[in-house]
Amino acid sequence: MAEEFVVNDVFVESNKMSVSEMTPLVSSNDDPHDRLMSVASVGGWVKLSGEDDIDHAEPYKLSLVEKKESKSCPARWFGEAAGTLPRKFYNGTKFLSAKYESLDYEVMDSELYIKEQKEKSGNQFYWINLTRWLIMFATGVFTAFIAILIDIGIDQISDLKYDLLRHTINGAVDSGHLYMIVITWVASGVLLVMVAAVLVVWIEPVAAGSGIPEIKCYLNGIKVPHVVRLKTLFVKAVGVLFSVSGGLSVGKEGPMIHAGAVVAAGISQGRSTSLGHDCKKCIPVLEEFRTDTEKRDFVAGGAAAGVAAAFGAPIGGVLFSLEEGASFWNQALTWRIFFGSMISVFTLNSILSAYHHHAGDFTFNGLINFGRFDDSTYHWYEIPIFCVVGVFGGLYGALFNFLNYRLSLFRRRYIRTKLLKLFEALLVAAITALAASISILVMTECAPFI
Repeated sequence: MAEEFVVNDVFVESNKMSVSEMTPLVSSNDDPHDRLMSVASVGGWVKLSGEDDIDHAEPYKLSLVEKKESKSCPARWFGEAAGTLPRKFYNGTKFLSAKYESLDYEVMDSELYIKEQKEKSGNQFYWINLTRWLIMFATGVFTAFIAILIDIGIDQISDLKYDLLRHTINGAVDSGHLYMIVITWVASGVLLVMVAAVLVVWIEPVAAGSGIPEIKCYLNGIKVPHVVRLKTLFVKAVGVLFSVSGGLSVGKEGPMIHAGAVVAAGISQGRSTSLGHDCKKCIPVLEEFRTDTEKRDFVAGGAAAGVAAAFGAPIGGVLFSLEEGASFWNQALTWRIFFGSMISVFTLNSILSAYHHHAGDFTFNGLINFGRFDDSTYHWYEIPIFCVVGVFGGLYGALFNFLNYRLSLFRRRYIRTKLLKLFEALLVAAITALAASISILVMTECAPFI
């Protein structure tokens, strides 16, 4: 039986190809410039080349994706790059197509599905709908708890770090060895950031960054591998904890959106791939939500709960999921998401207020606080100044986006190995800590933190 080899968009059928056998290939778009002259298999490897000589080909390792016993559907393989293929063939689009899948958000109104729905009683529909609200309630509570743990953890680790720096500064001033301040500050920041970087690079790379682009992809039908796994949530939370404590210029607000989405996906499905546990037998109603459509709706609610916990804005969370996140929406979903966002804000506000010895005041309504502006006023002649500030803000934003784009291209092209990624994080942490420590020597005045 012929085996079918799939190398991104190129398909090859061969009967046990040997090194001496050459098979001409053409890419799926039939572009003559993308023609591959030869292919040969050597053990578990395939070599592709645009040259006549197969020895100049780039190696491509085969790995089994799916194998069906039916003779009409041969074994399917795809290639994993062992080297860099020519740009005319190996580009981002073709590589991603082998890694990501699409989600089916359409409800299949087949006769069997309609018959199954008609067999359900009114009480079953009632309990299914009630369970949706209970899941959103639990999502709001657990998302708030994750935000609380991250916030309190950052406070505790930062206190330990600055206590160490305080003792170092006092000792360095007395002894005259001011360089110890710089060494201690840089070393503490690098060590904390190293914990976060090692977790992301070696344990779960999809936890890198804020997670907002990945969640937006998921809500719009792209199944990013491991994006809503419990392991991803753990690495994300611990990574934020240590990277913020280490002094990196990153926030805990963006990752809360990803954390809320993971919480909602896990609770609604009642199972964990990371832990290998399934609650279907103890909570049978959760099986009703094990479809792409239902899971998408809960993920949208979790993302909104994360926004609400980060900024103390339940309406803002709903608007984020509605305008920036999902492309599929309905009115009932709006009220459920708003309910989950309010629960998230209330839970976080209650516990953080008690933690900061202001129980019952509800003065901590989010992870970020821009301060109070009760006495701030302005006059009409200041409006043109605001306009000028807005213009410079727009220009600065455009420059930032341009530099960020160029830097992202540079990192994607040259920072590819795990060790380089780790070194990059440690280098940024060292530069940030060095700049902060030197600023103490430059600044002549210190204002108390209120």
